[in-house]
Amino acid sequence: MTIPDKFRFRKLDNIGAADAEEDEEFLKLCFINTGDLESLRDCSLPNRLVVGRTGSGKSALLLELSRTEERCIRINPESLALVYISNSTILQFFSDLGVKLDIFFKLLWRHVFTVEILKYHFKVNTEEAKAGFWDSIKNLFRDKKHTKAIEYLRTWGESFWEETEYRIKELTTTLENNLKAEASAKVPNIHFSLGGAARLTEEEKQEVLQRAQRVVNNVQVRQLSDILELLDDILTDTQKRYFITIDRLDENWIEDNLRYRLIRALIETVKDFRRVRNAKIVVGIRLDLLDRVFRLTRDTGFQEEKYEPLYLPVSWTKESMIELLNKRVNHLIRRRYSKQNVSYLDILPSKFEGEDTFEYMLKRTMMRPRDLILFFNECIAKSADKPQITVQIIREAEAEYSKKRLRSLGDEWVGDYPNLVDFAAILKGQRRRFRVTEVSDEICCEFALEYLVQHMKHEEDELSMAASELVNQGISAGLFRATLFQIFHRVGLVGLKLEAYESFSWTVAGRKLVPKSDIKDAVRAAIQPTFWRVLGIKAE
Repeated sequence: MTIPDKFRFRKLDNIGAADAEEDEEFLKLCFINTGDLESLRDCSLPNRLVVGRTGSGKSALLLELSRTEERCIRINPESLALVYISNSTILQFFSDLGVKLDIFFKLLWRHVFTVEILKYHFKVNTEEAKAGFWDSIKNLFRDKKHTKAIEYLRTWGESFWEETEYRIKELTTTLENNLKAEASAKVPNIHFSLGGAARLTEEEKQEVLQRAQRVVNNVQVRQLSDILELLDDILTDTQKRYFITIDRLDENWIEDNLRYRLIRALIETVKDFRRVRNAKIVVGIRLDLLDRVFRLTRDTGFQEEKYEPLYLPVSWTKESMIELLNKRVNHLIRRRYSKQNVSYLDILPSKFEGEDTFEYMLKRTMMRPRDLILFFNECIAKSADKPQITVQIIREAEAEYSKKRLRSLGDEWVGDYPNLVDFAAILKGQRRRFRVTEVSDEICCEFALEYLVQHMKHEEDELSMAASELVNQGISAGLFRATLFQIFHRVGLVGLKLEAYESFSWTVAGRKLVPKSDIKDAVRAAIQPTFWRVLGIKAE
């Protein structure tokens, strides 16, 4: 099929947006179902954590679930009063003292999910409906099995129906008051300001810690456990499934330390909610954030494999990426010019740099749909008033695309490696494949010194610390180099060939770290083609 004679790309044409929230038209008409949607819709399956790298399609999957399921409730993190919690000097005081707030955070999540489902199920949106809710509950459950759960719901009174943010603030304020009262009973003149814990004697600290921990441990988790049973008994119709989706946990909506504790409590709550057979909490989360949460909240006896059944890894094949591109190109052209199907083959040159053009572009996407969309959009932007994308246009578009992708990689990993892009500069001018020792000891030392001169502020991330230790002769150049390539491999900047008989290994998930001890002098590295242009990578 050829494109219509009248067709010309317009200046603002595109095949979709990078952000799923802004990509509504294309998502609705061009959604690619790789089988993951069915897994999410099946409440009997354990998959509840949609995990993958940024741009892999997590948000698109959750949006499609909410669009196609009648009883799907979307909760935005910014609507959960989490900033209010993070700004609580009272909670921060007790956290600094060593009080574990995890049980309270689980209470928050369970309460939010329970109320949202009950409000939706009983259609509580008027004053009459509020009054009728208690009659419905009373008629449904006349025995004593759910007495405690119903009592818990009744204690909330009118505030039970308030917005989620209000209820979270009320729960938090109640806990704050109880903690202050308990601590003041032991230390009458205690100061609950930031740094106030440092004014206590060791004996006072231990006494306050023990009393405060008892307050936290006595929150009504038992009653909330009863509520899960109550929900399960209410939601008996297998044809009326309920879903709650939460996304955008990777955005910096609260102070990091507290965020990790809250997300860990969310994951625990998602796991607990499996007891409600016809309801499912679905959370989109980046794999690097998931790793950070578990690493920074790890407690004695922690075993990640217990959580792995909850994971739904998002991945793409070449065939699904072709389908995605074809659907979007087809939609762009058909909506203006033609009723006939159009393929990407109709607007791209068949060959580029001696290989199939689509294969060339695909190698520069790290197998993520967002990257393919953005690369293609760069090509379209340079094709205004033209009917097709030429070889020269692809070459020009790749330069801009490559620069933006490196910047995006830095944004993706800013939580672990805030200066990743600065360190990636050590690869400039390298060959596509090379021995890691071609980044010689001398290059490493010069680079580390120059980095520290340009970044006078002391940084505590792993890359900056390694540079500082190298300059101060705390580590060898070899260990610095191993640290660089371990991290470059983790983030997907390079592939590594550890043994001569092995092929290059790549990580698209960013999860498993190659041990530094395995990155020996004979190890070879290959730079991800996405970044060849921006780093000025040479041909073999």
